[in-house]
Amino acid sequence: MAHQTFEMVPGKQFAVVYDIDDSPRAINFKMHNHDDIYEIVLVIDGDCEFYVEGNSYTVKPLDICFTRPFELHRMTFSSDKTYERIILYLKSNFFAHSGCEAYLDIFQNRRLGTGNLISHDISGGAAADCMKRLYGYSSEGAYDIAEHVISELLYILNRSKAVSDDFYTRNDRVRDIIMYINLHLTEKISLDALAHEFFTEKHYLCKVFKKYTGYTINQYINYKRILLVQEMHKKGQSLLQASMNAGFNSYAHFYKMYVKQTGQKPRSME
Repeated sequence: MAHQTFEMVPGKQFAVVYDIDDSPRAINFKMHNHDDIYEIVLVIDGDCEFYVEGNSYTVKPLDICFTRPFELHRMTFSSDKTYERIILYLKSNFFAHSGCEAYLDIFQNRRLGTGNLISHDISGGAAADCMKRLYGYSSEGAYDIAEHVISELLYILNRSKAVSDDFYTRNDRVRDIIMYINLHLTEKISLDALAHEFFTEKHYLCKVFKKYTGYTINQYINYKRILLVQEMHKKGQSLLQASMNAGFNSYAHFYKMYVKQTGQKPRSME
């Protein structure tokens, strides 16, 4: 299944899921994000390419992929080889609850879309072993022990975070455009302005951006603004205030884009 549903362990701030797809190319793995979740994936098997905010990572068996909240990502596949993985979801408050805030370093102290993979060659298999033990303990209901294994896993990932450029393909222009959009998200951003800013033709700009992100530029801008509206609304702003402050030119425009993106009306955020 493209998006595994999950529930946090009762009284805990994590969830562990095992998932397998026999024909992954037949599934639409859409670009998506998690607004309050850190995601860690052990790829057990599959011919995978991991796309995160303009970067593409070639994934080998027993590699670890991870994202922080609001980091857009998806998996693509070069064959129908079985896609097998173990996924760990961590709520944002897990780190404070478990007294391991220092382990946020691997998620937070990096540029958007960079450093999202720890190779099995770098971790020496220790991270993969942790993920497998974590799933085993969780399956048995030994959640307190599983929580300690998560801390061990985070320690290993932080120790191994120096990732070689050999593990991902980067388009510097797309990366720069993404950074520019995120820095100017609340301002008016047009294709003409972007083409002028990056000294390139609009058609080429749109083509290469779609290739590396899975989104058109306008889709990406609207999606990021929707995420910003959700964040502002959680902090107490009305949907009208938040939509205007996030860069939408009207509430009607925000409403239309939200329904198009989520299939729901904005009141579902209440």
